Amino acid sequence: MFQKITLHELVLAIIIVFVLVLLLIIAVLFYSFYKYRVLSNRQVWTQIIENKITESIVMGQNFVENDESFDMHLREPAFRSVFLDLLVASERKFSGVAREEITHLFYKFSLEDEAWRNLIKKKAYHIAGGIQELTAMRVLRALPKFTSLLEHREKQVYVEAQYGIVSFKGAEGLSFLDNLKHPLSEWQQLRLLNSIIDIPDPQIVNITLWLRSENTSVVIFTLRLMRKFQMLSYYSEVLELLAHNDTAVKLQVVRTLEAFENNNTMEQLVSAFPEETLAVQIEILKAMKVSKSLECDGFLKKQLWEHPAVAIKIWSAEVLVTLGERQYLRDMALDENTPDEFKHIINHALQEKVC
Repeated sequence: MFQKITLHELVLAIIIVFVLVLLLIIAVLFYSFYKYRVLSNRQVWTQIIENKITESIVMGQNFVENDESFDMHLREPAFRSVFLDLLVASERKFSGVAREEITHLFYKFSLEDEAWRNLIKKKAYHIAGGIQELTAMRVLRALPKFTSLLEHREKQVYVEAQYGIVSFKGAEGLSFLDNLKHPLSEWQQLRLLNSIIDIPDPQIVNITLWLRSENTSVVIFTLRLMRKFQMLSYYSEVLELLAHNDTAVKLQVVRTLEAFENNNTMEQLVSAFPEETLAVQIEILKAMKVSKSLECDGFLKKQLWEHPAVAIKIWSAEVLVTLGERQYLRDMALDENTPDEFKHIINHALQEKVC
């Protein structure tokens, strides 16, 4: 049997629920007010800090330093955090003397300590932010700490550590690729490539090891690096990668062979063509279009008429146009014995309408 609930107990339960709801509403209001204050303060602080940065860049290190109001703001941790964020953002926009002035502000107001504190926090975005800050301000003594963070469990942290090391050490900093297990994203690859200005000593990069890596993103990045710095001496090793089992790698191989092109490249690509996937075959045809090698003429005509894939027929026709075979294609399009499908393909390549 269910026990009867008395009127007193029911009223008490309603009051408790009401109090809990009221407390929840108060908590939400307080939180909303706090967030509003933070946003409002950030807007005001941003203007103050931007003025200070502008003043520093314009006036130099000898500008008037007595600013009691600014010093008062610096006592607030939230203000120092915003200041550091804006310094890093400004550093990315400027170069030369302006960048030096921004770095001067970083040290003058002891913001390096703020960046170091971020590195020992628990949340990944704080640690990653600390790495970005110390990298932007060129704090070289942070390198050992960055190295220790390469094995961090959070992706946000270890990718920033990778970038920080390469920013400081250039190509030499890529040694983490030797045993890299995590994939390098497209964005990370571009960041790393852009941060490397030159490779003064080819011995500091382990190209052969990276080309044989089980991590396909490492292989792809290495091929891009080789193209950027025209490492022609590795041509034969790149050619061997046409036997790789990953299509994304093969696409990069074809692009690298195109960039390294020698007298045998087109012949080698023609030889590999039949065994490749459709995507790689199209990439080979793109390479031929760039090369404009007349030795591909017969091969392309064969693909136009015999290959089962329409995409290959279209690309073959377009490359033939590049090779100067416009009249040949026009004659074929006008020939009454040419099937309609081929006429459409040819006229598409010639950019002409079918009559």
